[in-house]
Amino acid sequence: MTTNNRKDITLTLPKQHVDQRPDARHVETGNRRPLVLIDFDGVINQFPDEKVRRRQNSTAWMKPGDPRIPVYDPTNWFPPDHSRTVWAGNYHGNIHIHWAAQLVDRLRELDAEILWLSTWQPYTAALNLALDVDWQTITWYDPITREGRYTGKRRSVISRLVLGRPIVWIDDEETTYDAGLAIQSSRPTAPVLGVGPHSDIGISRPQMDLIEQFVAAPPAEPTVRFEVTGNGHEGHWGF
Repeated sequence: MTTNNRKDITLTLPKQHVDQRPDARHVETGNRRPLVLIDFDGVINQFPDEKVRRRQNSTAWMKPGDPRIPVYDPTNWFPPDHSRTVWAGNYHGNIHIHWAAQLVDRLRELDAEILWLSTWQPYTAALNLALDVDWQTITWYDPITREGRYTGKRRSVISRLVLGRPIVWIDDEETTYDAGLAIQSSRPTAPVLGVGPHSDIGISRPQMDLIEQFVAAPPAEPTVRFEVTGNGHEGHWGF
């Protein structure tokens, strides 16, 4: 794959920065700045079709009706233009990551507090360095015992509903219909937007537009809306 600004990053990484429990000070001070809880793999880190990449992101070679055509339409995705190799501990070793600078730039420009909610939890310092961001990290599972690995993300989202801040949750796997029902049944006091990208391309252009609109002007009511594409659980749900 041809990418720009390639650089390897191998670090000894610090622990995560944010405890799983919400900070009660936000409730006391009436902080209403939106929260963006973001995954990495399949959200920013892309896994595009190798044939598409070898053909300079073109879909002209595909047969009519190929389901990849709308996915890789230039109006739908952000083609990756950056690549790094990051060290993710002895168990995972070096991992190659790929992302689109334009997407990260637009995330960085959001008037929101962005927190990592990702299985990359122990290694997000390397992601921050690679992406040139300074996002803190929610501690939602034990990287040694793996406790909380399968339920911690949803719990982390639900635990922050008490803050009364609009929430955007971006995850390619866990923004399911059941997760939306669980959030709605927890009686949020501010609106929640769940975004489920297609893991091959990460956040799409329409999804990024939606995120920007939500952050700039959150709904007045505590609505729960999920916009999910690809990976076997596509849907547009209001709860």
